[in-house]
Amino acid sequence: MLRKYSAITHADNGVAAKARVLRQEPYTAPFDPSLRPSTHFLPLNEGETADNSTGSQPSQVHLSVGGPGSVLVLWASGKAKTGKGPLTPLNASGASVVQYGKRSGQLDLEARGSAETYEQVYTGNYRYWGGTTALNYTSPLLHTVILANLTSATAYWYCVGDGRTFSPEFNFVSPQAPGPHYPQRLLLLADWGLSYNSSSTLDHVLASAKNATSPVSVLFIGDYSYADTWYANGTESNPNTAVEGNPNAGSWQPVWDAWQRFIEPLVSKWPLNGGTGNHEEEQQADGSAFRSVRARWPTPHAASGSDSPFFYSIETGPVHSIFLSNYHDYTNGSDQARWLARDLGAVDRARTPWVLVSFHNPWYTTDLSYKEFEQMRLALEPLTHSAGVDVFFYGHVHAYERSTPVTNYTVDPCGAVHITIGDAGNSEGLSFLNNLRERKLQFEDTPGGCPNVSAVAPRPSYLVPLLPEQDRWAWYERALTFQADGASTGVGNPRGYCYKSQPAWSAYRESSFGHGVLDVLNETHALWAWHRNQDGDPVAADSVYVYRDLQRCANKRSAAAPPGSAPAGVPATELAF
Repeated sequence: MLRKYSAITHADNGVAAKARVLRQEPYTAPFDPSLRPSTHFLPLNEGETADNSTGSQPSQVHLSVGGPGSVLVLWASGKAKTGKGPLTPLNASGASVVQYGKRSGQLDLEARGSAETYEQVYTGNYRYWGGTTALNYTSPLLHTVILANLTSATAYWYCVGDGRTFSPEFNFVSPQAPGPHYPQRLLLLADWGLSYNSSSTLDHVLASAKNATSPVSVLFIGDYSYADTWYANGTESNPNTAVEGNPNAGSWQPVWDAWQRFIEPLVSKWPLNGGTGNHEEEQQADGSAFRSVRARWPTPHAASGSDSPFFYSIETGPVHSIFLSNYHDYTNGSDQARWLARDLGAVDRARTPWVLVSFHNPWYTTDLSYKEFEQMRLALEPLTHSAGVDVFFYGHVHAYERSTPVTNYTVDPCGAVHITIGDAGNSEGLSFLNNLRERKLQFEDTPGGCPNVSAVAPRPSYLVPLLPEQDRWAWYERALTFQADGASTGVGNPRGYCYKSQPAWSAYRESSFGHGVLDVLNETHALWAWHRNQDGDPVAADSVYVYRDLQRCANKRSAAAPPGSAPAGVPATELAF
């Protein structure tokens, strides 16, 4: 019989592992007093963020997985503008060109695309941080080119430009074609930002990418640059008070440009695909939202039959990765729910046996945002469970937490593992702390931690719209459920909303910064490892095998997919389901 949970050390080769002390009970790591729980933003144009481009020289080069056999190549050229009143956008009618090939210095292939700009405009019809000092913004040229019909898992070299001026040469390895090709490494991050802690995360993620023995893809679970925690006059909010969504909120878009330069060493070489978080909302005076992230990180949604850039799927080797949105209607009958049902129904588990789902706000967390999107879980978990989703990844909570396989708050070997990875280093600071000074851990199951909720709350407080009449969120409702064994907080809430101690489904939680690595090894085994920033690059603070039990779990089964064997050196009794 399989033991329910084991902690397994990560091996350098990503396949074999050595067992250490098994943890059968939920574990809360003590707070590491050596950590800086919050740090300032990096300078926006120095060192790692410096803009050294001139004229039409490209910068901010990054990649995303497109449809089958394709990669999106994206970059910026020209200079952004800030100032009072109307700003003249750059001319986007010029050429967007990628030269590429399978040998360095022999870039004999060419692909062309298009460019666009966007604006962040502050008018006099609403209040904003910075008052009358707010500055409008228009972006540099943002280019997108699709490289199609790429050979699977093959090295390519490329440069980008306008046909006259080109970047230096970059290189990448194309994604593995959909199919049972092993191993497959995925890197997981969320809530990154641009702080000194963020810089440490980048160093560690680069090490995990360079040490891979297979093509690498990066999955990003929202909250990219945190430009919306700056005042609209270019002043950093200190401490960062998360002003996004507030009727007085602004955003300083040059933070986006600095962040894109900061992450270029990673994403110019390893493709990143992501979903949206609350910090990408960045509402404009006309009520529109998510304009920046849509222009800078277009998604290949059409390739997966989605009409919306906010929910889509990609396939890399044996993995089918789905991105959803907490901020668009997910209720039964909605476009998002219908698309998810179609997408899950079309998964061929003989080809892509592993199914992952990512979105920003967690369904399962013991943070103070506990049950914030319970309505979404109630609407979609029956579908995702019946389809046998293997792992969910979340952000939003600035800490790390991993669950057991769980369904409806009950430990279930045929359920999904839920992993919160919103700990990439943003300047707002760590979660799981009652405040950043005292550094005492607090959860929904500790005194004073159970959130005070009401069934009539219109939406999470950080998503209050600038223009409610244009953004009603009529589909959103607080959903109060009472499966737990502890107290509740709020008028009329009976006992059982929160837990009296760390719940059985919460296997490991820690208030630290870091990133995650998922090595998919065969049809039934994947090695998950969480790397803390304060540890050495090869050290995993928490690691465990995720096991797809095809004999016991019909929801994960495919007639054409034989069960894989345990990786060498791993006794069957030391698997994590």
